Amino acid sequence: MNLSEKRAKDRQKQKWELILEIQEAYKKGKRISRLAREYELNWRTVQKYIRMTSPPSASRVRRRPTDKYQSLIQRLETEGKTVKEIYQCLQEQGYAGTYSAVRTVVETLRKKRNLRFSEEEAVRFSRRQVSAYLWRPAAELTAEEVGLLRKIFQLYPAIEPLYQLVQEYRRVIQARDYDGFLKWLTAQLSSRDQPFYQYARRLRSDLQAVKHGLLLSYSNGLLEGQINRLKMIKRMTYGRAHLHLLEKRVLYRL
Repeated sequence: MNLSEKRAKDRQKQKWELILEIQEAYKKGKRISRLAREYELNWRTVQKYIRMTSPPSASRVRRRPTDKYQSLIQRLETEGKTVKEIYQCLQEQGYAGTYSAVRTVVETLRKKRNLRFSEEEAVRFSRRQVSAYLWRPAAELTAEEVGLLRKIFQLYPAIEPLYQLVQEYRRVIQARDYDGFLKWLTAQLSSRDQPFYQYARRLRSDLQAVKHGLLLSYSNGLLEGQINRLKMIKRMTYGRAHLHLLEKRVLYRL
């Protein structure tokens, strides 16, 4: 299972857990309109979730009219038939799709054959994957992901030094190594050509807060939690209540 399939499976699991939670709340008497507000979903979506009896599919398969005739198209193309001749043969077999759809399939087959290139041989990775690999430590990567990361370094050598910088930054933050952080920051501020020069400037502008975050054990998590609760209550009562009700809900936790 590759990374994208694993993430799709995780998203499917999280979505099913959300659906079960909504169904349980509905059984306890909560109305669809209230559930839609609480979960920030359209009421039709909530209604669909309530009716579901099995987990949603991890992927949506979009079938094309030519899928049914894929093997026939491939055989006719191998025999040297033109697109027009293939299209006529498919119509005789009951094909009701367009001529352009057949042409697209035939051109794809020819391109793969001429370039001797297949999807199985291709190494594919997205920018999102590369970003994830650069941030995560090597110990958390699977053998397949490590191999793909090495392939990325081979294809794009400039990424490897960037990877080392990111990993060093991650190490000093996790270890709360303020001296190591200063060395990393100084190196990035040494030249405008450094990849994290602008980011380092922003860190330097609030260096005292960064220092306290690394050296002190205190946290503003409680404050941020209260701010998040206040914003949630505001969204729930927006346009339906005045300031005095908002104040009471915050103070009395209603």
